[in-house]
Amino acid sequence: MDRREFIKNVARGAILVGLGLVAGTLLLRENEDEKCDFDFICNNCNKLSKCKLPEAVKFKESGKLKK
Repeated sequence: MDRREFIKNVARGAILVGLGLVAGTLLLRENEDEKCDFDFICNNCNKLSKCKLPEAVKFKESGKLKK
């Protein structure tokens, strides 16, 4: 392996690591300004157990959860 090939491989590795870190950060970050996909129809929402919106909290407290 010559010097140019080594530098090329190191650059490729650095780019792959950087892309992996960016992708991981975007996938694993927590969404602070959560948005409702169902226009606040909490009964049919798959995200209800993790939802922190005021409407969802009221819905969970009222005991109207489907079983």
